[in-house]
Amino acid sequence: MNISESEKMNKNIPILLFSIFYCMIFVFDLPARANGDVFPEIPPSVLPVVKIDYDDGQDPMNSRLFRTTTTRTQINLGGFWDFVTDPDSIGESKSFYTRFPEPETQLWVPGTWNAVPRYWQYQNSAWYNRSFDVPADGNLRIRFGGVFYTTKVWLDGKSVGENEGAYSPFSFLVRDVKKGKHTITVWVNNCLYDDSLPKKGVDWFPFGGIYRPVYAELVKNIYIDRFHILPTAISENQANLSVRIYVKNLTGKTIDKKFRFYVNGNLMYSGSHTVAAKDAVIEFTTVLQQPKLWSPDDPNLYSARVVLGTDEDDQVDRFGVRSLIKDGYKIMLNRSRFKLMGANHHDDHPDWGSALPPHIIRQDIEIFKRMGANAVRGHYPPAEMFMDFCDAYGLMFMNEVPSWQYRPDQLANPVVKGKIKKQYWDMVYRDMNHPAIFSWSLGNEWREFQKAYNDIKELVEYARTIDRTHFITFITGGAHFDKSAELIDIICTNWAQYQWYWDPSFSDEDSNGEFVSTVLDKNIGEESIRQLNMIHEKMPDKPVVLTEFGGSGSMAGWHNWGNVKWSEEYQARNVWDSGMYGLEQEWLSGGCVWQFCDTRTTHSRMLGPRLRGWNVKGVVDSYRLPKLAFYKLQELFHRYKNPDVQN
Repeated sequence: MNISESEKMNKNIPILLFSIFYCMIFVFDLPARANGDVFPEIPPSVLPVVKIDYDDGQDPMNSRLFRTTTTRTQINLGGFWDFVTDPDSIGESKSFYTRFPEPETQLWVPGTWNAVPRYWQYQNSAWYNRSFDVPADGNLRIRFGGVFYTTKVWLDGKSVGENEGAYSPFSFLVRDVKKGKHTITVWVNNCLYDDSLPKKGVDWFPFGGIYRPVYAELVKNIYIDRFHILPTAISENQANLSVRIYVKNLTGKTIDKKFRFYVNGNLMYSGSHTVAAKDAVIEFTTVLQQPKLWSPDDPNLYSARVVLGTDEDDQVDRFGVRSLIKDGYKIMLNRSRFKLMGANHHDDHPDWGSALPPHIIRQDIEIFKRMGANAVRGHYPPAEMFMDFCDAYGLMFMNEVPSWQYRPDQLANPVVKGKIKKQYWDMVYRDMNHPAIFSWSLGNEWREFQKAYNDIKELVEYARTIDRTHFITFITGGAHFDKSAELIDIICTNWAQYQWYWDPSFSDEDSNGEFVSTVLDKNIGEESIRQLNMIHEKMPDKPVVLTEFGGSGSMAGWHNWGNVKWSEEYQARNVWDSGMYGLEQEWLSGGCVWQFCDTRTTHSRMLGPRLRGWNVKGVVDSYRLPKLAFYKLQELFHRYKNPDVQN
């Protein structure tokens, strides 16, 4: 019987596919496991139960992984709000806050209008409006988890306040609100400027709207605003807990009040303190016996509760006990060498924009753990629930003020410096209790930062007045440093072994006469390593972290034998080599790949250096499907999961 050519081809397809797969394994030198399995390890995709010995309840406001109070009446303001855009900025002059116009639609809160097709690129003013019931007379505290970027709020047509800033919570207190139905109106504008924070042209999308949880709660005339717990003098037998309680006093009088402090339901402290006539800070210490230490491999948590008076008010939070210090160029976590193995994360999703719902946050954490990561870095403070997940599942977090790529003249601007200081304070104030916090960063990739020494010095000195218990840093773009590195605790640099934007040794000339990289190049890799090593040669006793390594984009699903730009092969090779160098070198403390997932970028980059308007440097795509670089990173992190093997 004769066999047609098509039948022969069909029979050869399985052989051809196997050959391609075998060649890809050979090209990337994927090491086989002991059992002969060359496929990536796939750990269970379901996160285990949180390691905490106390049930602190679930948050009815869906803002945290636990309830934050047992005494306050809270009102969830999430849901559908009436929505109308205001491109001509006529809303205030026409009193939208008292006579809301015919809505264009209703939008879900928390959410961003830029995830809705009609408003996909909309960057301007918009208005939200809804009614809600207050169940009793009292003082109403309205709390927003995050609104991008500028906000004004009215209750029943009366202004209650305004805010500038996208990533920190803010609240407004309205005295003597009556029981019954009330109306809240919110104006939001997501335009950015040269002196905003972040600034205009930032390389992530300015998703507009009330994109993080919002709720209201009834509070007494004296109430707890926040409390911080600082574990010190940590040993196997005990840890000292320094507690600081921030109290609001609306009475106008100095009053003595009793405070109680519980850990996992056990009373640890009780005492009377004087509360000043306006705001007060109450401080005391106590001792935690036989503490269970927190680490990425063993993320033990404690539940803490502070009670004011005879159950007049309370607040609940979680904390962990761990020691994080420098030892020359080494970073020591609980007396053991620690190297970061992580990824940079943006709040971004094609369907949800920046308003990541809890199940997407949880999914991202699962992918981090599947990757073998122990760390995350962000360009701004993430959602509070994201931080809770980092605590619960062992991911160190590098937190940062979104002062991205400011020029020396911008850093010298008192308005900009004031906003950096304000948002730095907000970041530390919100996240101080999280054991996952690795460092506080003042900014990322400041341009020509060598010309801004005095301004950087001012910012670092301010940061130390806020908190001296965590590492303080700022991040450089590339292996650059100057005397300002002496001011900070750890040197953080964004570095890749093979350059993405500029590569003079193997390149083509573009229309502007500049050179652009086309393929991986050994000579450039060696030069990149030489520049990176200079940091250690000049400052041998400073820890160095690769805050963004291997940054190169790939079009998901596009493969090329030549490892050329935009191919998954190019990205995977750059990620592997850059990440391996950060882990293999004794003097380096690892780092975070740039970046976790593909993300939308700002309008001005739509037709410029970003593929279809997205930053496609994610090791997973925008829907969290893995690229080849993910599997290489997984292999690398699992190989070095025990950092001591390198020492």
